[in-house]
This record gives sequence, C-alpha cells and structure tokens, in this order.
Amino acid sequence: MPIVTRTIHRKLIARLVIGWLLLSILMGAVVYFIEIRKVGDFVVNLAIEESGSFLHDTVDYLNSPDPAHHALLRKRGEEHITHGHFIALALFTRDRREILVALRSGLDASVLEPHREVLRKADRVEYRTLYIETRFAVHVFVPLRDRAGVATGYFEGIYQVDRKAMSDIQGRIAASLVQVVLVVLATTVILYPVIIALNRDLLRLSVDLSHANIGILKVLGSAVAKRDSDTNSHNYRVALYAVRLAEAVGLGAAEVRSLIKGAFLHDVGKIGISDTILLKPGKLSADEFSVMKTHPGHGADIIGKYAWLGDALDVVKYHQEKFDGTGYSEGLRGEDIPLNARIFAVVDVFDALTSRRPYKDAMTFDAAMAVMERNRETHFDPKLFDAFSRIARKHHETIGLADTAKLEEMLDDILRKHFNKT
Repeated sequence: MPIVTRTIHRKLIARLVIGWLLLSILMGAVVYFIEIRKVGDFVVNLAIEESGSFLHDTVDYLNSPDPAHHALLRKRGEEHITHGHFIALALFTRDRREILVALRSGLDASVLEPHREVLRKADRVEYRTLYIETRFAVHVFVPLRDRAGVATGYFEGIYQVDRKAMSDIQGRIAASLVQVVLVVLATTVILYPVIIALNRDLLRLSVDLSHANIGILKVLGSAVAKRDSDTNSHNYRVALYAVRLAEAVGLGAAEVRSLIKGAFLHDVGKIGISDTILLKPGKLSADEFSVMKTHPGHGADIIGKYAWLGDALDVVKYHQEKFDGTGYSEGLRGEDIPLNARIFAVVDVFDALTSRRPYKDAMTFDAAMAVMERNRETHFDPKLFDAFSRIARKHHETIGLADTAKLEEMLDDILRKHFNKT
C-alpha cells in the first residue's frame, strides 16, 4: 500500500475511532438519561399506586382528626415501611401541615430534606431520583385527591427499588447502552469504506496536482537554464547536493522540500535580465552588475504569486547573500540569512567551481575545496561548510561526475521521497 494511502487510512481510522467513542459517550448519556426517566416514571407510578391506599385513611383523619384516626394512620404508615417499598414517608393536610412521619429503622428524618422544599411547592405529582445505599430510589410528592379530584392532603415518600428490580433496571440500562455503542460502531464501520471510496478520487487528484507542481519546477528550472546558455544539469546537481547537505545537518522534511524548490528556481529571476547583460561573454561593468544583482528580487516576484512555491523564497531571494554581509541583495549577514539560503550558497559555489562552463574549465575537487576554504567565514556559514566538507568528496563522485540522465534518475528518486511519497 502506498505511503500516502497508508497515512490516510491510519488518520481516518483514528478519527473514526475518536468519533465513535465521542458519539458513544454522547448517545450513551442521552439514552441513560432517557432510561432513567423511564425508570423514574415507572417507579413513580408504583409509588402513586402504593400511596393511594392512604387516601381513605387520610380522608377519615382529615374529616375527624382524633387520636384514634391518627393512630390508625400511623399504623398504616409503619406497615408500608415494614412490608412495602417505602423507606420513609410523610403525610400532610391540605394546607401542607405535617401530620405523620414514618421511617425505616436506622434512618433519620433528614433523609426527606434534600428535595422537600422543591417538591412541597408543587400541586401535582413531582419526583426526584436519587441513590440510597447504591440502590435506585425516588423521592415522590403526590397530592391525595378525592373522587371529585380535590386535593385532600399530600403524600411524600422515598420509594426504594428492591434488589431484583434494581438488577433488572441496571440490566436494561446496560443493554440499551451496549445497543447504542454497537449501532454507532456499525455506522462507523459502514462509513469507513464509503469515506475511503469518496477520498480515492481526491487522493488521485492530489497526486496529480503534486506531479503537476513538480513539473512546474522542472519546466521553470529548464527555462532558466536555457535562458542562461546552460543545461538542466546544474539545477539537478545543486538540488542533489543541497538535499545531501540538508540531510547531513538534520533538516526536517518540510525544510528539505523548500530547499529542493529553491535549488531548482534559484536563478528564475534571470528571466528579467536582458540578453546583452545575461549573455555577455566578458566581465560585466559596474552598471551591468548592478542590473544583474536585481535577479533575486525578480525571482521573488515571480514565484511569490504561486502559493506552492512560496517556501522557495528563502533560496530564490537570498542565495547571493554572504555570511559576512557583503552579498546582495539585502546585505544580510550570519544567521540572519535563512538557513536554506546558507546551505544553497555552499553547494552552488561548489558546483560552479567543479563544473565546466563555456567561459571556464572545471576545477578539481581539491582545488575547489581549497578556494572555498579561504572563504569559509566570509562567504559561507563555517558550520555548514564544515559539514559539507565531510561529505563532499563522496557526493562529488556520484553527483558531480554523473551524466544528465543519471542526474535526472537520482533527482526523481529524491522527488518521490520528499514530495509524492507514493
């Protein structure tokens, strides 16, 4: 599987897994809330049904609030605490005056307090869910109405689900959550091939665009070479030398890509220089050299209009700067000169010295390195020159002495490695 495709698959899988987890958590929370509401409603109905048995006795007491009726009411309350599901209950008159409180042994009346004020303000069934001793419970407030629908009093209680029912509730909630997780997972699995299929054409277009961009590099570089009465070989060699030096000093992948672009296009600004100056066989006059020094600026203007080439500006605009500040066109010095431009300055001069040109013969490797050594701290960054010195002979043998076909083959390998990654 191509590297780009593998990377896309890994990223897509990672994002789908994250999406699955987040959706599972979100949907799980919604389902849990819904299930808890259902359970709460179910328990409230049970509580209302059970509390309804107080209606007759409560009405009797309210109609005749004597000790006998009160004793009967208390007895019925204690029976519900002992044999029913309520662990705490209270009864109130129509004006919400408390007339009875019954509690399971070991409980304090404070267990009724947390929601009491909220619940007692209601004139309809209200409840709050809670957990007591890890078991689900409902704090319920129920108006006790006569046959005419008139509230004759109010019932308050904490209804606790028995252990078997609690186990059933937990199982139901767990099953619902598992279903949600599985449904989201199934949806995610179904989406994966769909997204991959949709992405395939986009990936193909992306690769085609990458090839087109690389083609632009080659075409522009070739055009400049032809304009300067040169061949593509110089561009190929300086690009290869630059990559080897960049790798030797540990540059990252993005910086290496920028360096390759800049190496190809370093002299693109010469398109803006007239033939009489650019192709002059002899030494340039001061005025002519002033015009020649404008080519980095022309190059920056040309590539600055194309976003994909924007990161080549460091080399195109600053490749004629010198480490001591005597270069052009900005007169930058030291580490103020972009790193890629300092790298390129080393390999550009090396190739110029070791290559044959119409107006000069090629220097030997040792002679070229001796010339550059004398300019180690003036023209070149000394650290970069030293790094290049350690690898120069080996790469000169493979790059500097190669023919154009071999150079193009090596360069294509470099381009595939750093741009296409297919």
